Order: sequence, then structure tokens, then C-alpha cells
Amino acid sequence: MRKRGLLVWGIASIVMLAFAAIVFPSVQSPVHAQEAAVFTVNATTLESHYPRGMTFTIDAASSAGEITRATLFYELRTGLRERANAAQDAEGRWVAEPYRQGGGLPPWVDFHYWWLLTDSAGNTFETEKQYGIYEDNTRDWWSIDTEDITLYWFGEMPELGERVAATMAEMREYFTLGWGRTLSYKPLAILFPPGDIWNEYVAGGVNPNAAGFTNPAEGFTVQSMGDPRSPERHEELRTQCGGYWYGNRENTPEEWRVQDTVHTIVHETVHLYQSDFNRSGPFFWTEGQADYFSSLSGWRNRDSEARMIAYGAAGYELPTLQGDQLGGGATRSADGCHALGYAVGESFIRFLVTNYGGLETHRRIVEAMPGRGVEGAIAEVLGKPFVEVENEFRAMYGLPPVGLLPTPTPFALPALPIFATPTPFAPGN
Repeated sequence: MRKRGLLVWGIASIVMLAFAAIVFPSVQSPVHAQEAAVFTVNATTLESHYPRGMTFTIDAASSAGEITRATLFYELRTGLRERANAAQDAEGRWVAEPYRQGGGLPPWVDFHYWWLLTDSAGNTFETEKQYGIYEDNTRDWWSIDTEDITLYWFGEMPELGERVAATMAEMREYFTLGWGRTLSYKPLAILFPPGDIWNEYVAGGVNPNAAGFTNPAEGFTVQSMGDPRSPERHEELRTQCGGYWYGNRENTPEEWRVQDTVHTIVHETVHLYQSDFNRSGPFFWTEGQADYFSSLSGWRNRDSEARMIAYGAAGYELPTLQGDQLGGGATRSADGCHALGYAVGESFIRFLVTNYGGLETHRRIVEAMPGRGVEGAIAEVLGKPFVEVENEFRAMYGLPPVGLLPTPTPFALPALPIFATPTPFAPGN
């Protein structure tokens, strides 16, 4: 496997991972786990067989008796720990093969791993942690690794890494101001070319209606790079839904792909922030946050402001933000387009930040959310009822005011999901 690297501003981001197996030498000085037993580790190996899992082995012995059990543990960059039981092979080594049937992890997820050994006398021993990566040895990948992100992609656009690295470096200040700190770990982004190539690592294939998946528990986002696919498709994107989903309508097809990809990486990184801070909320808020911070990067694939202006000018009815009534991304609204919640959420957060103290106000709202939800936190921080703030926002677009819901239901913070969150395609994809 040859892996291409990209040097970004003197940052040595070339990660040469040309080894299919990592072998550690014998332990010359045995380590005492308990007074009655001495465990000796002769060798450990890690082999990546992407997209069908990994093989871990350990060759070890105990002075107190045969080793009767070996358990592999590994820890992802978010701190999430997984385990896999091992079986003994004909040579006496213990072998663990997580993800052998496919599914679970995309390529290039990294981790630290170690073994817990038990001998026939009941003594246990834990090895030192080692570093590993679920390598894809089937194709060439580009990669960057900066202070702000680890990115892998292949197929096209070798210049993409510099765009992403520069954008994420600029976003560091916005994230710090708006959240109080950056992520507790460095996010990982894996980009596939358009199409169903990524089905190779998910048993049974992935959701064909999704453009990507973000897994907050494991700290990565997997995305399919935007693709107009043809001049005709490019023109369709420029004009459908008033062009609101396209962003800068003057972009060439290739520039659109870059813009869409960089915007998506920032957007999905915000979802990682929401999980890292344990702050959830209604659809308009979670997606609005992601699109608002993405807009600060200068890269946009949705023109929320233009859509809101047109929506208000047309006199369409807009549901209240109270009680999460806007619906999800697939909901078609009065203007004939999907995902109104994205546009409303981004515009509402921009309204709050612009008129009520900047990103510091956003940070204070985030900090006030536990036990209050979004509506209660906004009321607490701004010192006025949420419905009053909402009506100020609606007045900007000529929308009629709304009243307080008869039986308001505060949004309770749910337990954060472990499963991956899909990234929706733009309408028409």
C-alpha cells in the first residue's frame, strides 16, 4: 500500500503507514503481575485487513501456569473503550479478530490497545498500551494531520487538504469563543469519492439516502465528497429550490465540490461538539448550530438568509420554534423545498449572536442548557421569555408573531446516541 502525504505550512502531515503488521520484540525483563507469577510477553502483532477487520495476536507465558484467557482492549481517540475476546491458535498464540465480518469501523480510525492475560492460577497481567490504525492497504490515500483535524481522502482533489487545514485552523478561535473550549480530542474525517464505495466496510451496505455519517461516540465523520456528476447536474443544483442549497451559484463544478466538502466537515465537527459537551436540542437548534458555525468558515453550501427573506416575502406560514415543530431534514415546507429547519436554525442563531452579545452569548446559552433546554437557556441568558425573542426574530422577515404555546413542553436533554448520525443529501440527490 502506498500512501500519499501532504505537507501543510511546514507541518509534517505525511503519515507513512506502510506496515501491514506491527511486531514488538520479546520482553527481556519479565514483569511481575503478582508476587506468585511472572508474565513474559514475547511478541504482539497487529494486521489490518480492511474492510474485513483486524487481527491482533499475543505470544506470552506465565511462570505460574498456562495462560487460560486473553482479552484485547482498545481505546478510540474519544476515550471510548471496546473489547474483543481472543482464542488460541495452533501455535499457542492468542488471536482476536474484531470487525472480521465487516461493519463497525471505517478505515483510518486509530486507537491504543492492550491485552489482559489470565493464567490457570488466577493471576492477571495487563500489557502496556500500543498504538494502532485500521489501515486501508487496498488503495492510495492522501492525508493531513494538524492541530485541529486528521483527514484522509482519496481519488481526487489533492489540494483539498490545504483548504481543510486552513479552515479548521481559522475555526479554532470561533469554537473557543462560542463553546468555551475546543473538542476534548482531535476530530477525524474520512472522505470517500461519490458513489457506494463505502459499502465495502458496512455489512449490508449503508443508507443510500445519506451523504455521510458522523459518530460522536467514536469521534469521526465519514462523508462522500459532493459531486455535480455532470454539467446538467451542476446546473440543476444551481437552480433548484431557488439555489438556496447551492451557496455561491457562480462556482464551477469543481469549486462547488471543494466548497461543499469543507462546509460539510465543519458542519459535522459541530455535531461532535454537541456530543462532547453533552448538549442536544430540537432539530432547528442542532442543525442550525452546525450551519451557523460552518458559515463562519466562509464556506457555505446553503444560503439560509436568502431563503428566509424569500420565505417571509411570500407570506408562507412558519411554525413556532417552541416545542420542536419544524420537523426534520426530509420535511418539505411551504416553499417546496426540504430542510427548512436548517435555514431557520442558522438564521435564528445568527440573529442571537448579532443582536445579543456575539459568540459569548452563544457560549452562555450552551452553558445554561442543562436542566433548562434551549428555550429555557435563551430566556435565562437574555433575561426575557423565549417567545418574545422568537417574535423579534420573526419580525426581521415579515413573519407574524406567535403566542405562547398553551402547554409548553420543555425539551429534555436526551442521552446521546451511540449510533452514527447520517448526513442528508441535498434535495434532489
